[in-house]
Amino acid sequence: MPPDLAAASDPSAQRLAPPSDADEVLAGTSGEPLIVLRRVSKDYESEAGMVRALREVDLTIDHGEFVAIVGTSGSGKSTLMNILGCLDRPTRGTYHLADLDVGGRTNDGRALVRNRLIGFIFQGFNLLPRTTALENVELPLQYRGVPAAERRARAMNSLEQVGLGERVHHTPNQLSGGQQQRVAIARALVTSPPLLLADEPTGNLDTRTSLEVLALLQKLNRETGVTICLVTHEQDIAACASRIIQVRDGKIVSDVRQAAPIDAAKELAALPPPVEYEVQADAEAASDPIEAMRARLGGPVPWIVYLAMLGAFLGGYVLGTLYNAIVLGASNAVIPIASGVLVECWVGARFGRKRAGKPLTLDQRARLAIWYSVGVAALAALVGGWMILPDVPPSVIGPDVLTSARVATALVGVLLFVATTALLRYLLLTLFAPKK
Repeated sequence: MPPDLAAASDPSAQRLAPPSDADEVLAGTSGEPLIVLRRVSKDYESEAGMVRALREVDLTIDHGEFVAIVGTSGSGKSTLMNILGCLDRPTRGTYHLADLDVGGRTNDGRALVRNRLIGFIFQGFNLLPRTTALENVELPLQYRGVPAAERRARAMNSLEQVGLGERVHHTPNQLSGGQQQRVAIARALVTSPPLLLADEPTGNLDTRTSLEVLALLQKLNRETGVTICLVTHEQDIAACASRIIQVRDGKIVSDVRQAAPIDAAKELAALPPPVEYEVQADAEAASDPIEAMRARLGGPVPWIVYLAMLGAFLGGYVLGTLYNAIVLGASNAVIPIASGVLVECWVGARFGRKRAGKPLTLDQRARLAIWYSVGVAALAALVGGWMILPDVPPSVIGPDVLTSARVATALVGVLLFVATTALLRYLLLTLFAPKK
């Protein structure tokens, strides 16, 4: 991916211009056709002299078209993509997007156009690694200043459009390559742009996953009417578009409209069952010690799982207390505590599976049990100290009582207690863990 194309994913490159400029952009989205280039040229200075990347290009693209721009390395297709995406300005000529003359705009003006009118899909996905799919998709709306509730609703709808409604809380490392590209497509769609620019969107994907992505793009093009410009060097990928533009030496050498483009969904259905591919992927993972270690360890346990367990413990404790009062008619501390621990471990196993997308690994359960037990012990010590210490006579905590031997014994007791409760929680988490 060219360096200037990567700038489209940089938040600093998408700053909003003043409201008057925004109104101008939105007012211009109803014109026909969507894209008009007239005698566009782009020159670059290099050590070898002047390089003419584009030469007098004329191009018109209507609303709702699915266009593939094809060319070899150095043909000028990436430069053309940069200009269409308002990432660069033509040296000569004019570029109108949705009736707006965007070719001569300033950097901020073009950033505003990108944010309002264009959705980008990259070969490398460009997802934030520590951020969930939902939060990745929300990013363009944050740059617009959309309220949080509306952002979340629109991001959820966008993810459901691409078939990832069950993966919204997964981070990129918990998703396959095809699913990551679907998240990138959802992010591009969330602002409802009239134009999608896809830069080699299948370059990092295998045949089956490439067809899945192309089938999704074709479906979106048919059902929503979004205009798609796809840049690729592969003719079989371009064959799925309804119009193929061939670029060579900075010029458009052919522009062909296909009456019957390849239906990616039908091609996908004709492939052999995916079991063969999954077995091969599993074998490769098994032979790679790093991948095997990652599979064993799993990702970090989301902090919200710890909070859910704490809330579940309190709820279970209340239920145990009510059972004592209503059923037994007696006060017994064991039942409320046991009830709280059982409920918290059940919630931890189930909610952890929901957040991680799969049952927690043995390592994740061990980490969850240990750190949760340490946190609960520390919290209990703080609360207990705050409630009890003011009423304890000085003679009880004086230097004659708190000898080094007694302090050491107390510390060992605390460590044994934490270790025992951690082991118990680990066993309960394993017992309550869903099978898949």
